[in-house]
Amino acid sequence: MGKIIVVSDEHCRSFYKPVLNVKDTPVIFMGDYMDPYYWEGFTDEEGIEKLKEIIEFAKNNKNVVLLAGNHDCSHIWSYMGFERTSRKYYQELHKIYRDNIDLFHPIYKVGDTIFTHAGINDGWIKVVNEILANENSTFQITEDNVLSYIENEWITELEHDEAPNQHFMYCSLDSRIFDIGRSRGGDAPYGGPFWSDLYDDWGNPEGWNCVQVFSHQQGEITGQLRTWNGGICVDSRAIFEYDSDTHLMKPSELNDEFTKRQIPEHCWKGEIIKKDDNYD
Repeated sequence: MGKIIVVSDEHCRSFYKPVLNVKDTPVIFMGDYMDPYYWEGFTDEEGIEKLKEIIEFAKNNKNVVLLAGNHDCSHIWSYMGFERTSRKYYQELHKIYRDNIDLFHPIYKVGDTIFTHAGINDGWIKVVNEILANENSTFQITEDNVLSYIENEWITELEHDEAPNQHFMYCSLDSRIFDIGRSRGGDAPYGGPFWSDLYDDWGNPEGWNCVQVFSHQQGEITGQLRTWNGGICVDSRAIFEYDSDTHLMKPSELNDEFTKRQIPEHCWKGEIIKKDDNYD
């Protein structure tokens, strides 16, 4: 496919707006559209308007993919207690997400690159496969079926009851794809593709030959890229350009001038994702 525009977590920020002029090049939003950081000065109301703008952009452009993040799941299903968005907006946001649910995806794949909000780590795969084996299931998650597995689990959960969960940081959703690991305050050994954490000893599952693009792990430096074994984190308040043939990820020239001024010179050269990359 070649060039793909990748937009890191918005959290009600405005840096994504230059991509609204992209018409043909594929654009992938990595999720977490709401829940602003209070010190950045964005309001819930601003975030809702930006979410609507992004949804409208996706509706009108078939080249746009919207991934769902952990912060989106709390509005798609129930208010889980860790959101920064005021609870008074829950019903409005729940309706916005549900009315447009077909636009949101839990996983997306281009060639040998898998895009998820938080990444698929080796520990989570091993734990879930062990659980499946203990349940006498003959099914095991592999690189070849992980896309269909996560998509099917997502669809099944969308059909379930939406009773509010009042337990802080514990997911009320049944599927293991929503596991919250201990490093994020949950009760699962490892986080799933919405909650995976670099402190979960993140790494591409053993034997997998794909590369992974994820966000969810906010970097301190705007435009910063962080590589791990077979994966790269883009969560640093910027728009990126990814070449699915060469696996080169770098900040995009689409970034507005304010964002460009914050990106250090060394970040512009980008990073090539390799299967044996180790974080430095």
